[in-house]
Amino acid sequence: MFHDPSRFGRPGTAGSRGVVWIIARAFTPDGGSGPGYARAMASAYAELGWAVSLFACSTAGRQQTQSGAYQLTDVGSGRPWLVQLRMLCALFAAWCRGPLPAAIHACSWRAGLAALPFAVPLVVTVHGRDIARPTGLSFRLMRFVLDRATRVVAVSEAARALLLQRLPHLADRCIVARGGTTAARATDRRAILSRGTGPARILTTGRLLPRKNIGSALMAVRAALNSGHALHYRIAGDGPDRARLQEWIDELGLRDHVELLGAVDAIELQRLRAEADIFLHPQIALDQGADIEGFGFGVADAMAEGLLCIVGREGGPAELIRDGETGFVVDGRSKDAIGRALDAALRHPALRTAMGLRARQWVVGNLSWRRHGQLCLEELQMPTGPLAVQPVRVAA
Repeated sequence: MFHDPSRFGRPGTAGSRGVVWIIARAFTPDGGSGPGYARAMASAYAELGWAVSLFACSTAGRQQTQSGAYQLTDVGSGRPWLVQLRMLCALFAAWCRGPLPAAIHACSWRAGLAALPFAVPLVVTVHGRDIARPTGLSFRLMRFVLDRATRVVAVSEAARALLLQRLPHLADRCIVARGGTTAARATDRRAILSRGTGPARILTTGRLLPRKNIGSALMAVRAALNSGHALHYRIAGDGPDRARLQEWIDELGLRDHVELLGAVDAIELQRLRAEADIFLHPQIALDQGADIEGFGFGVADAMAEGLLCIVGREGGPAELIRDGETGFVVDGRSKDAIGRALDAALRHPALRTAMGLRARQWVVGNLSWRRHGQLCLEELQMPTGPLAVQPVRVAA
């Protein structure tokens, strides 16, 4: 392993606290929550006073750029072995140039593979499906990376439980640190209070995957229309379920009431949230619990905008909602349960406004990328000598 304490970043040579490397297997312009997590961590560490070098792979191609918060090295896309080789070369080149990192944060265990040669504290984030699915060689590689990690960060209690089902010996090293929000919170209190006039505007965002359970959401929307509610439902995102969802929209006769928007950029997403009244996200766990929604970034962003959220009880999003106070937590496998929650939200505009305001207040006080970054590095043994793995507590 490579370890030369005399060359680690010190105050005055990089950030005021030193250097942190972030390694991510996905980045802009690619979809999913991975790119957003990597960007958020880079900004959070920079805000905390670290100089940040972000190493990623994406379809944007090979490039090196400097943003306000971090230096990006994108090794491009391609065959997995080739991308991994490029990543290792980029990391070794940065190691030789210096200053060396005080810690490395891998945004997933697969991203952590490239960090193994470097003897500095390693933080690895686990999200849910990424730790529940591996078998055979993949499982052994996952265990090898996580055994090497100084700290394992689960984005929810649900993700931590999945990890400990498979690797219970990591209990002392694994903390829960929920993420923050990407919403700009441009919607002020006055705008939230003005909601509730005209047809209700319902929104779903995110990658269109079976576990999102959007088919059941469509059934609930049809039932609401049959009950006489005036509404318009927008679905923003792309993914493998898109064609099937369009078929269901046609079969249910919902073309006049449902828009399947496809992928949208961050500015458009912000506008959609600002215009919405209800966020519908009745997610379920699939594959015997292995395929779950680990955190629910879309739900957190909707709460930050003051939207009443209806979420499934399986997975991380349910941990963000106090049922009946800041939103509704329902059995996502029950179309009737989803329908009842949606009906209540549609019948009582003042109730959904009050819940949305309480949801936003909870997010402001509890979800922060800065706090997430602090928990990731808190009390780590930074490299001024041999690497020491310290037991850590579970932090909500």
